[in-house]
Amino acid sequence: MWRRFIRSKAFILLTFMVIFSFGMLGKIDTRMHIGGGDWDLDSLIYINVSDYILDDQIKQTVPQEIIDTVASDFEPEDNVQTESVFHDSFDFVTGAGVRSDVMAKANEGASADYSNREELVPPTPSTPKVEEKRKPTIFIHKVHAGETLWDIATAYGITIDTILSANDFKDPNRISIGQELQILSVQGVLHKVVSGESLWEIAERYEITVDDISKANDIADPSQLAPNTKIVIPGATRLRPRYVLVVNGQLQKAFDWPVKGRISSPFGPRWGSMHNGMDIAVPTGTPIKAAADGRVTFAGWNGGYGILVIVDHGNGVETRYAHNSRLNVKVGQKVERGQVVSYSGNTGNSTGPHLHFEIRQRNTPVNPHPYLR
Repeated sequence: MWRRFIRSKAFILLTFMVIFSFGMLGKIDTRMHIGGGDWDLDSLIYINVSDYILDDQIKQTVPQEIIDTVASDFEPEDNVQTESVFHDSFDFVTGAGVRSDVMAKANEGASADYSNREELVPPTPSTPKVEEKRKPTIFIHKVHAGETLWDIATAYGITIDTILSANDFKDPNRISIGQELQILSVQGVLHKVVSGESLWEIAERYEITVDDISKANDIADPSQLAPNTKIVIPGATRLRPRYVLVVNGQLQKAFDWPVKGRISSPFGPRWGSMHNGMDIAVPTGTPIKAAADGRVTFAGWNGGYGILVIVDHGNGVETRYAHNSRLNVKVGQKVERGQVVSYSGNTGNSTGPHLHFEIRQRNTPVNPHPYLR
């Protein structure tokens, strides 16, 4: 009986020891070595990223360098089964046993009062303002009956030079009904770049800065200027304004001398009659040149004028070249300023070799001298 009791007690004790041993062997070590101390993983739970709460204290932000330090110091013991609690970023609740120096480092630079803390939203970067560069607009104007270049320029608030520079006129004094003209929206001229021409040369010629021309035409690199490019020269005047013979009905100082020489007889009354032109004394055979662009309307003998050439310049303006020895043009021919139309002589009512030169406006003779340049 006693032996049976002893055996049963021994069996119970042995069973208890076996169960206890299995319990010890099956227990997972949940301690984590961090910063020189052991942290119990059972005391850790997940909460919002980058925040932690310690003993029901206020919410604080864990600096990234502390998280990096904690992650680098974690070294699990050999043969210990643990569940990783490390992610790209994490927050934790601490229990007992947290070292004070670790928490002090985590709290460095933290404010003591977070009661009024607001969530900071990074400002949206504003789009930088880019100054718009606009090239001057070019309008198309159709010429109406009775319009002159002066009328058109006045209507658009620009100069005749601006219109002339934007259009390839064979004769600026002749415009026809329905003709289409390019009109710049700014005061200035349109310049066509020729081969080998630089922006610096153009700027110097028009007495304007390279920067002003570059801005008006969106030129990023002034050294790259292609031939035949048309660029606007803001505020500039045409280099050849003298080509306009009539402005607002008034003759301009825009005629070239047909020949250089001494004025032997001026315009005005002479010998009891009216001398309708001026005489320029030159030897026979001297080349006589057109005073402006135009079209020949007469070429031949004409009584007291002798051999005469008449050139029509448009807008009711014509020039006459008399007493020639021979002709160099024919009726209907277009001539350019400076082109030889005849050779001086002593034909007709003449007292010696010379050129009789006239300017007429609407068939009325005017004194040529004020309009010769």
